[in-house]
Amino acid sequence: MKKIIIFIIIVFHFSLLQAQSGYYEKRYLRNEDFVYQPNIRTVLLYKMGFEMSEPIIELNSDDKLVLSFDDLSEDYVRYEYTVIHCDADWNNSDLMPNEYLETFTDDYVNDFEYSINTMQDYVHYSLTLPNDVIRMKLSGNYLLKVYPAGRPDAPSLTRRFFVVDHAIRVDATVKQPYNVSERNYRHELRFSINLLGLRIDDPQNEIKMTIRQNGRWDNAITNLKPWEMRDGQLWFKEVGGYVFDAGNDFRYFDIKSLKYNSMRINAIEYDHIGGYQVFLHNDEVRKKYLYSRIQESINGRFLIKTEDFPNSDLQAEYVTVNFFLPYPNPLVEGKIYLMGGLTQWQFLKENELTYNFERRGFESSILLKQGFYNYQYIFLPNNSQVGDVTLIEGSFYETNNEYTFYVYYRPKGTRYDQLVNITHIISHP
Repeated sequence: MKKIIIFIIIVFHFSLLQAQSGYYEKRYLRNEDFVYQPNIRTVLLYKMGFEMSEPIIELNSDDKLVLSFDDLSEDYVRYEYTVIHCDADWNNSDLMPNEYLETFTDDYVNDFEYSINTMQDYVHYSLTLPNDVIRMKLSGNYLLKVYPAGRPDAPSLTRRFFVVDHAIRVDATVKQPYNVSERNYRHELRFSINLLGLRIDDPQNEIKMTIRQNGRWDNAITNLKPWEMRDGQLWFKEVGGYVFDAGNDFRYFDIKSLKYNSMRINAIEYDHIGGYQVFLHNDEVRKKYLYSRIQESINGRFLIKTEDFPNSDLQAEYVTVNFFLPYPNPLVEGKIYLMGGLTQWQFLKENELTYNFERRGFESSILLKQGFYNYQYIFLPNNSQVGDVTLIEGSFYETNNEYTFYVYYRPKGTRYDQLVNITHIISHP
């Protein structure tokens, strides 16, 4: 009975969010990482063997992706899935499924297990891709869609992934900005493409590049075009063209065990109705301090793990994690959100902090599975879709960030964007 009560509380909370935000009013398909149902939690998609990796596989290789997620509705649901080929801008490509898939277009999520002796019951689902039923035969951007069997128009979750066919090389580095006033707090990227013999007739129309910082999409630089082709290389604007706020190392907390307070944990409470409540130590605004490296920063990722039992997939508990950021006044110019893998790197209503006038600060709570988590506080100005890391976290050139370059190639007369390179570089490793 108490587990049913917890689930009802979760659904009620999500329903309130729906009422408060038009963002949830339409359940149309979004070509992005998104969860459409409140009972779906802890969605992971990664390269097999590397749980915190980006979902990237090489075309015509033995690489596999692993998708896993929990359904907190407790009862088994038969799920199906399919994959959709997308262009460089994440719109559906003009291809038919039989043009980018070798086999069938959809299949069932057949692997599932029930949680074991947890406060919140859940069903853990998983699948590997490609497999004998679904196998991609073209490179490019892909969207994985999971939905209840027979209801493809009612998605439960979507996740982006990449199939790359490396045909070129990206040479890239992180420098201090050319603009002297930005040198202490921003990163400037300089890069070129070595074609390695790949024939390109019209670089401006055949090549596109996207650059991401850590796992964020809101501040990605997209639709980059080379300035010129010379000596078998494509050259991009070298000075002042591609600059990111460096931000700060990610904050962290460790809830792998509920038997003791690890670092960053102020208190762990339990009651038979609400379950586990974890209260973090109060955070603080960091822009006024000098940069200090946080060794526990994993650039916004998280790792699911329980130290209390041997099986993290099935025995890890769900706990409500409570955040508090002291701040002298509410903000009228925008809103503050928790950002990182724990919030799908998105500005969702459920991840927004609210101002508590009595405590004089911003607060939020999120239901999370046991593990190790990174996060930041990001300010989203009104009428903007790009978050500002500097207001709360500060920004320092010494910050460790990961930058990912995606290069797309569409020869004249073809109908889809080939993904011909993915390159990762790290500032201050």
